[in-house]
Amino acid sequence: MVYHSKYSNDFVGLRTTLGGGKQIVCDIENGSRVLLNICDPKSSNTQIDEALREGITAKSVFGGIMSALNARNILVDVAN
Repeated sequence: MVYHSKYSNDFVGLRTTLGGGKQIVCDIENGSRVLLNICDPKSSNTQIDEALREGITAKSVFGGIMSALNARNILVDVAN
């Protein structure tokens, strides 16, 4: 699942890491990339998808994503 903002060049997507974990990729308009590891492997793809769909519509996409994830109690950790 991948989404592009209608209002900016922001991009978010969900991918699976080599170890089998889930990771959200956020490419922000200013050119920076933020990787968020999903802490609970039992988090459903449906809930993550809903959060990404909601967050991509916000003026601040990264803030919107974080807010939507928190609302669904999906814990994330910034990847190194």
